Amino acid sequence: MRKLLLLAIAQSFIFATTAKTYKTCDSPIYCEGPLLRAVQLSNIFTDSKTFVDRPTAKPVNEVLNAFNMLGKNPSKADLRMFVDENFLETGMELSQVVMESKQDLAILKSIQDPSYRVWMSDLNNYWSNLTYSFNTTFLCDGCSSSILPTKRPFVVPGGRFREFYYCELDHTAKGMIENFLDFVEAYGFLPNGARIYYLNRSQPPFLVRMVKRYLEFMDDPELLARALPILDTEYEFWMKNTTVEIVDSKDGEKHYLNRYNVEYPYPRPEAYYEDWHTAHLDVNMTENDRINLYSDLATGAETGWDYSSRWVRNKKFDGGSQFELLKSLNTRAIIPVELNSLLYDMEVQLAQWNTGMKKAYYERRAEQRLNSMDKLLWNDEKFSFYDFNLTSQAQQVEFTPSNYFPFWLGAVPERVANDSAKLANVFDELTHVLNLYPGILTTTLVETGLQWDLPNGWPPLQYVTLHALLNVHKRITQNGYSQDMDDKVDSLQSVAKNLAERYVESGFCGWWATGGTIPGYVSNLGHSTDTGHMFEKFNVTVIGRSGGGGEYRPQMGFGWTNSIAFWIFAHFQDLRAPNCTVPI
Repeated sequence: MRKLLLLAIAQSFIFATTAKTYKTCDSPIYCEGPLLRAVQLSNIFTDSKTFVDRPTAKPVNEVLNAFNMLGKNPSKADLRMFVDENFLETGMELSQVVMESKQDLAILKSIQDPSYRVWMSDLNNYWSNLTYSFNTTFLCDGCSSSILPTKRPFVVPGGRFREFYYCELDHTAKGMIENFLDFVEAYGFLPNGARIYYLNRSQPPFLVRMVKRYLEFMDDPELLARALPILDTEYEFWMKNTTVEIVDSKDGEKHYLNRYNVEYPYPRPEAYYEDWHTAHLDVNMTENDRINLYSDLATGAETGWDYSSRWVRNKKFDGGSQFELLKSLNTRAIIPVELNSLLYDMEVQLAQWNTGMKKAYYERRAEQRLNSMDKLLWNDEKFSFYDFNLTSQAQQVEFTPSNYFPFWLGAVPERVANDSAKLANVFDELTHVLNLYPGILTTTLVETGLQWDLPNGWPPLQYVTLHALLNVHKRITQNGYSQDMDDKVDSLQSVAKNLAERYVESGFCGWWATGGTIPGYVSNLGHSTDTGHMFEKFNVTVIGRSGGGGEYRPQMGFGWTNSIAFWIFAHFQDLRAPNCTVPI
């Protein structure tokens, strides 16, 4: 690959507009300041998110006065008493929305296996447990909460995530889409989640895709008319804050691609103790080094992959703690495949929805991005896209399902898309990786203790990979191919079916082993209160086991796990329930 020179970070790349000011976290309680620092560093909660999710029981000025009365170095016991006296419990801002689940859904009737049909009927009832509206009427005058309220009901992921998030794939509910549009109008971008402490970052840009998916089901010109200027605003946010200009030193060609980029010089409020501890492991680290590390930690959270070996400089893992590993975060220096695929998809879709100069603008940007992805991210020898590392000025040739985003979203150069021989080799490594473990597709091949690494497999990445497999098979069929490729082309569909089977088996067995009831089965752990759980992630080494690692305990619920199971049953036939023997 040609040597490339990173010339500049483009801070105002598009649109001749005045500088936009984005709302940031400014609460004296839930954002950086003496109170947050003292409470979180006392480590009175095992999960730092617990404190910043608790509303105040008294007006803010009274809470601040009570904190100041504690003096300069309050004890852990005093801080615990202060929190108990001045704050309410988590989750009080949520009111569950009572929903009547429809049991006559066509998708449930189409499931042939009776055990799977019972399981999915049970999952269909879960949505009431995950659907809420915000209600802050209980707050006293002058009281505060970290919630960013919305007018409409919403779906939460589950577990510790008591607010809705932008990273959920392919929301098609109009109310959720309008909630997201409201946020862009209010804040100039989409925060990571519906809490004030998330205003320092966004997450991968799926909003255009959500609008597109909704419009595939509904004829709603009013929503599209409202959405278009808001989607322009979101695009501007990404271009203004994350664009990198790279110049090929050999021919002078300029490439503009995007990275995740959060400039935040403090520990994240919801992970304060963990971030502070990571930044203070090395007593020789300078204050500037710590500021850069805090920014890379916040950026890692913006990626949605918090955290993964994808983002670290130190690729030699010696079994140390994850805090040691996170010291080498280099998140802002990675040009990720999935982010640029999503932005390409945004450009293509906005070009289709617009006319005139704006249409031409987005078409030009999409063409330029695809050329740069071809030059910097595509590897002709490996038949794969890879992240580009600005520090090493080279591709990171590592397996991860994020490499398949271009094949899901159509961000594939024509010279590759038209070449059936190349396309037929794209999933060779996937087939090899699936043969290593019985469960769903692993996130990486490196076991680090970080939650976006081996042995964890994440539902959204299975969804992306399944789409990519089906899309590539369809494109090869359209292109045409030689007879000697028959077996390889046919294998794409069989690999997709196998991955779909592994996914529903993992969800089903995890649900059964945690108390789910199926006629003919007996719960193997004697549950008296649990009636079956769905996990946010799975351990790929054992069918049905929950994933682990990372900054918090495994979460149950779980919005994206459930919805992808429904999608699989809608697209794959003749799926049969296994005899589960999972040791949880």
